[in-house]
Amino acid sequence: MMSGNALRSEAGGIRLPSAVRVGARLRLGLAHLDGQSRLTERHEAGAFRFRFPRAHGRPPEAVLVNVAGGLAGGDSVSIELRLGPGAELTLTSATAERIYRSDGSPTRLSNKLEIGPDARMLWLPQETILFEQAAIERQFEIDLAATGRLVLGEMLYFGRVASGETFTCGAIRDRWRLRREGRLAFAEDLRLDLAGGGALRDPVALGEHVALGTLLLALDEPQDLLSAIRDILAEEPGLEIGTTLIDGLVLLRAAGKDAALLRRRLLQVARFVLGRIGLPYPRAFTNE
Repeated sequence: MMSGNALRSEAGGIRLPSAVRVGARLRLGLAHLDGQSRLTERHEAGAFRFRFPRAHGRPPEAVLVNVAGGLAGGDSVSIELRLGPGAELTLTSATAERIYRSDGSPTRLSNKLEIGPDARMLWLPQETILFEQAAIERQFEIDLAATGRLVLGEMLYFGRVASGETFTCGAIRDRWRLRREGRLAFAEDLRLDLAGGGALRDPVALGEHVALGTLLLALDEPQDLLSAIRDILAEEPGLEIGTTLIDGLVLLRAAGKDAALLRRRLLQVARFVLGRIGLPYPRAFTNE
């Protein structure tokens, strides 16, 4: 039985006390020292941890682990990554992140990336799965040096179709800002408020698609890179994929009726791009 001080949301559901909410804060700093990328700062608070598999001559690979097993309304996670000049880092996660139903408060995810001159970073976690009545507010703040290089990938699943689960009621706020040498180069805001009734499945929304994937690339020779990626992405039933250049950045956006197919194709492009800049493919995806 819950204690009498449990709060109740306006919708009438139970709101858990703040003491049992996830409030994770992660911070990581790297520098290029003695010919290698080395950790200079590491801070972990709350239910998230960094894990570092043995590198064996590779750049550090940070693996995010959520020891709470999932996130729900009222939880918050803040991640800050700072790469000094010439430093390298690949970041992924151990498993898919699950966003469960909200009691009225959103799940808040804040990601801040600082990438110095000649530094290289891969951000490619496993997919984020939204369960029915989930509410999420997510933001990316990226500061990139002129010669910094970034491969940022994200996958968002609307329910688990194979398990008979859907996402028809909930809310999404997604805010991305990327600045290069202090100048705004990319800005995007997404807002979806769903009160049920299948509005997400309308043709003007996602239609029959159940997953979204994004790659944002800041690399050398973006026009050549864009052409190479388009050559890789042959038309495939069940997927809609668009690629474009925005202020020297390559943006790939995919929507899929088959989440597993979308994942394979997005990771295929990510592997190709990493090969061009010499960053290793994360071992978390080696079976793909």
